[in-house]
Amino acid sequence: MLTITCHGTKARGGVSSAAHRLAGVLAGLIIPILLLASLPAAAQTDDKQQARLAEIKQRIESLQRELSQVRNERDQLLKELENNEKNISELHQRIDKIKRDMQSRGEKLRELREEQQQLEESRRSMQRRVEQEVAAAYRLGRQEQIKLLLNQQNPQHIARHLRYHQYFLQARSQVIDSYLTTLSALQTVSSSIQRERDTLDTERRRLHEQKQQLLTRQRARKSTLDKLAAQLADKSGELQQLQSDRSRLQKLVDEVSRTIAALISPGDQQPFAKQRGRMQWPVKGRRANSFGATRASGIRWKGITIRAAEGEPVHAIHRGRVVFSDYLRGQGMLLILDHGDGYMSLYAHNQSLTRSLGEWVERGDVIARVGNTGGLEHSGLYFEIRHRGIPQDPTIWCRR
Repeated sequence: MLTITCHGTKARGGVSSAAHRLAGVLAGLIIPILLLASLPAAAQTDDKQQARLAEIKQRIESLQRELSQVRNERDQLLKELENNEKNISELHQRIDKIKRDMQSRGEKLRELREEQQQLEESRRSMQRRVEQEVAAAYRLGRQEQIKLLLNQQNPQHIARHLRYHQYFLQARSQVIDSYLTTLSALQTVSSSIQRERDTLDTERRRLHEQKQQLLTRQRARKSTLDKLAAQLADKSGELQQLQSDRSRLQKLVDEVSRTIAALISPGDQQPFAKQRGRMQWPVKGRRANSFGATRASGIRWKGITIRAAEGEPVHAIHRGRVVFSDYLRGQGMLLILDHGDGYMSLYAHNQSLTRSLGEWVERGDVIARVGNTGGLEHSGLYFEIRHRGIPQDPTIWCRR
């Protein structure tokens, strides 16, 4: 802290005043200097966060390569399924984008057509006025002012009548100019409408092509699923598959938990634990199982599957940062949110993911779309809540 002391008497008031002004100037400079000094530290913190996120991404990608290794025929089929489902997810995202673009252009086209209708009504109304003005001008010919002067018997009225005539000519000119402007606007709107129609036609063709590709990929996925089903016909094969899926997810959760430990959470983050029993479910639908219940081959459920229509929006249950957003064998398109204090929520088997690694989301934000990736026969969301890697019963956290 900088302290300035000034000594002086009334006789030296000039010097004292100057010193006080200097002190004021310096004090005014101290705060901006301190603020500027703090900026590099904040920037460094942000840079460290970004570097940490990049490290997390690299380590998770390395783990995914390890978990996706092809060792036998079943692994090969699972790899084919992964490729098909990732391609299907990308196609769904493209289709959704095209549909949004088409909706936006459709609204623009409706607005242009309404504007065109209003301009056309104005044109018809103005055209009658213009025709009258043109007819009057034609009847009077080009000698309007001379005829006006010759028709005046009282010279005192000449100036006044000439002024009135000038106003009349200006009004006529404005009518004609407005009419020409309306015609020009109509031409512009008509051209815009044609462009929007052409673009919409192009979008419709693209949408049809994407849907055809989607059908092809879905048939390939079905074929792969049939082959996998044949291999999993016996209980031992199914058990091995479920154990492998669980192991992969656990390894991923453990790795994510380790790597996000150094990330800094914002000070205004509302504690996850205080929302116990007050959070909304991520998607509306029928719960297909109970937490902890025994599933096929004696393995217990660590989360809850919610049956919902394909494409339904999946919402974040609480504010958090995306720490995983990709495909994981056995879980399909998977998104994991870190909520701080060791709490995470997992959303699996999605059709597509709408958020990326490192993004912050608020409670209720759409983070994915319900699907059946990961080899599910029916669409639905598999949902888990974990604390320090240990699965929690979602029913005690979300409203019943």
